[in-house]
Amino acid sequence: MVGRKPLFLAALMLGAGAFFAVLSLGEAQAQDAKDTATPEKPVTGDNESELTALIDREIKKVWERDGIKAAERCSDEEFLRRVYLDTLGVPPSYDEAVAFYADKDEAKRSKLIDKLVADERFGRHIGDLWSVIMMGRSQRDLSGGSITLANWIAQRINKGDGFQNIIYDVVTATGSMADNPAVAAYLAAGGNQYKPVDMTGNLTKYFTGVQIQCAQCHKHPYEKWTEADFAGVASIFVASNLRVNVRNVPVNPTLVDEPQVPRRAMGDESKLPAEAKQRLEELRKFNKPKLLGGNEVKTTDRTLWRPILAKWMIGPENKQTPRYLANRLWSFVFGSGLLNPVDDFNSFNSPSHPELLEALGEDFSKNGWQVKRFFRAALKSNTYQLSSKPASGKKPEAWHFAHYPVKQLNPEQFMGALVTLAGGADLGRMFKQSANPYAQVRQRYERLKRQDEKGEEKKADGEKDNMRDYNFDEEALKKFEAQFEDISGEWYMRRVLASRYATASTDDEMTEGDSFTQTIDQALAVMNGDVTNRLSASGRGSIITALLTKIKDDEERLDALFLAALGRKPTSAEARKMLAHVRAEKSSPRAWEDVLFALIATTEFATNH
Repeated sequence: MVGRKPLFLAALMLGAGAFFAVLSLGEAQAQDAKDTATPEKPVTGDNESELTALIDREIKKVWERDGIKAAERCSDEEFLRRVYLDTLGVPPSYDEAVAFYADKDEAKRSKLIDKLVADERFGRHIGDLWSVIMMGRSQRDLSGGSITLANWIAQRINKGDGFQNIIYDVVTATGSMADNPAVAAYLAAGGNQYKPVDMTGNLTKYFTGVQIQCAQCHKHPYEKWTEADFAGVASIFVASNLRVNVRNVPVNPTLVDEPQVPRRAMGDESKLPAEAKQRLEELRKFNKPKLLGGNEVKTTDRTLWRPILAKWMIGPENKQTPRYLANRLWSFVFGSGLLNPVDDFNSFNSPSHPELLEALGEDFSKNGWQVKRFFRAALKSNTYQLSSKPASGKKPEAWHFAHYPVKQLNPEQFMGALVTLAGGADLGRMFKQSANPYAQVRQRYERLKRQDEKGEEKKADGEKDNMRDYNFDEEALKKFEAQFEDISGEWYMRRVLASRYATASTDDEMTEGDSFTQTIDQALAVMNGDVTNRLSASGRGSIITALLTKIKDDEERLDALFLAALGRKPTSAEARKMLAHVRAEKSSPRAWEDVLFALIATTEFATNH
C-alpha cells in the first residue's frame, strides 16, 4: 500500500458526506402451534403484479391530495446501483453492469429484479439486516452467534420459507446454538450474563413493532400497558434460561425451559450475592404468564409457554405482526417506513399511508409471509424506480415517497462494495481461511489429543496444563465447523470488517454507529489492511493489473474503472480531468491507483446513488 493513501483517503472520507387480537390457547393448541401457523400456499404471478399496482396507486393518491409532483423515472445507471445494493447488499460488478447496459429488452429491469431476488446473496443481505436489528454488530457476540444467526436466516429466506416460521422458531428456540442457530438471538439479552427479562422487549419490538419495555418499571407513559402487562409476558421468558459455560471449548450457548435459580436459594437470602438476589426477585415477580392484552396462559407446563406466545404473535387473527413486518420491509426498500419509527406502533403514531400499510400487511400474511414476493412487488413499482432528483414545484416530504432517497451505505454494504472491487470471491476465500475462528480451537484440541495418546505429562510452554481447565466439546466443534464451512468467504469477510468498523465507532454509551463520518480511526480502520492492500497492489489478481494488461486504451480503461467502482461510465467532465492526470503520469500504475482511490473516496461510492 502506498503510504500516503490511507491518510489522504481518510480525510476525503470524513468530508463526504387496535394492536393484538388476543387468542386464548390451551395445551393442545400450543403443541401443534407450528403446524397450524403455516398459511396458504404463496401466490405469485398476476396477483404479485396487482400488489405492485396497489403500491403505486396508493402512493399516487397522497401526491394528488397534497399537490405533489413526482420525480422522473430514474436512469438505468441510477437504477442498477440502487437495486443491487437493496437486494444483494453489494453493488454490481463490472461484468454485471456491462451485461445490463447491453440488454435492449424493455423489460430488462423486471428481469433483473427477478434474477437478483432469486440470487443466494439476497438471503444473505436479509440476514445481514435482521441479525443487526436483533443483535447489533460488535456487542453480545459469542461463538460467532451473529453470523450463525444471519446465515440461518439467509438459508430460510433463500429457500422461500415464510417469515412467520422464522419468528416461531426464534421465539420457541431450545437446545444448543450448535444444533439450533436460532438460539443465537438470545445472546442479545446479555450473552454469558443472560437476562431473560430483556428478551421480552426485544422480541415484541423486533417481531411485532410493539414496545412494552417502557412498562417494565412503571405504567407506559402514553399507552395502556402496565407493569402487570409487562410482567405477564416477561414471565414467559423468565421461565427459560440461556446456559453459557465459558469453560467449554468452543462455547456452546444452550437455551432450556427451566428458570435460572441461584445456588443456595433455600438458605439465608441476606448472604446471597446481589446478582443472585435479583434473580430470586425476578422469579417471584415474573411468575404469572400472560399474553399481551391480559389473557392468562393456563397451562403450568413451561415448555408450552413460548410456543403459546409464538402462536399468538403469528396467529391469523393478529393483524399487528404482518402489518409491522410489511412496514419494516418497506423501510428496507424505500429507506424509511410508512410509519416511523418503524418498530414503534402506538396510539399516537400514525402511518403516512394507512390504507397501503393495512393492505401490505394483509397481502403479506395471506401470501405465505414471503419476503421475496414483497421485494419483487415493491422493486417493480414506479415508486421505487423514481429518480433521486425531486421534481420542481411544491417540495415533498420524505414520507411522500415522491423521489427516491439517497441512502448512505450501511457498514455491510460499504465493506461489500470494497470487497467486490478488491477481488470478491478470491479475496474472500483467502480471508476466510486466515480468519477461521475455529481453526485455533481445532489445533489445540488435536494437539492435546495427541499428547494424551502419547501419555505425555508436561509441555514446555505449559499450554497442556492450562488447557486442562477447559472441556473440549468435539461434537459441538464439528457442528460449528460445518456451519462455518457453509458461509461464503466474501460474505464472511465483509461482516468481519463491518464488525471492526462498528467496534471503532462505538461511542461512550456503547451505541454503534452506521455513519462513516465520525472519527479518523473509523476511516483508517475501514481503509487499511487486506482490502486496500489488494486494491493498490500491482500483482496478479489486482484490479489495476487487470486494467493495464487487458485494456490498452486509456479512455476504455477509465470507462472500465468507473463501471467497476460506481456502476456507470464517467461524464465528459470527469473523463477530461482524470485522463489529464493519467496522461501526465504517463499512464503509470500509480496514476490509475490515484483514480481508483479518488472514486472510492467519493460520496457516490458511499451511497446507493
